[in-house]
Amino acid sequence: MPQDLSAELGKLLDQYDANRRALDERKRQVKRDEDGFLDGFAQLRAGVIRPVFEASGAILKARGHDSDILERESAREPGGKVSEASIAIQVMPAGMEASPQVNAQFPSLAFVTRHYNRTVCVLATNAVPKPSGAAGSRGDYQLAQIDTALVQDELLKLIAGMVNK
Repeated sequence: MPQDLSAELGKLLDQYDANRRALDERKRQVKRDEDGFLDGFAQLRAGVIRPVFEASGAILKARGHDSDILERESAREPGGKVSEASIAIQVMPAGMEASPQVNAQFPSLAFVTRHYNRTVCVLATNAVPKPSGAAGSRGDYQLAQIDTALVQDELLKLIAGMVNK
């Protein structure tokens, strides 16, 4: 009997070890996928989104307006909560006073990661100063869907919403 017990227990423990290795590999793959997504967003942010924001900021400045580009890296906080990576442009229209309050007071356009489904959400607010200007979602995109034309279109919609108030 001890021989059979040893063989059966050995098979079960081998199966347990195989399951554990497979689970560990899935966890590593999820981490690689998440890191790849965040790296892709960082490249997109630096190579596509930021240049459009900077060029737009220069045009706005030449016309007497101001803008600010805000970037945030993704971070895992204690307890597992994740803060998303993002890049946003905040437009301060000419004649409006700068305020120390939250950037929702001025029109803004943000590209924010959604790590759980590996998409980028485009958020915008056209609040020209309003204490509680809520950001509205303009859609979720795969990294490959975001290009210069999309960023420019979203920025033009933001400015059109500001002008047509």
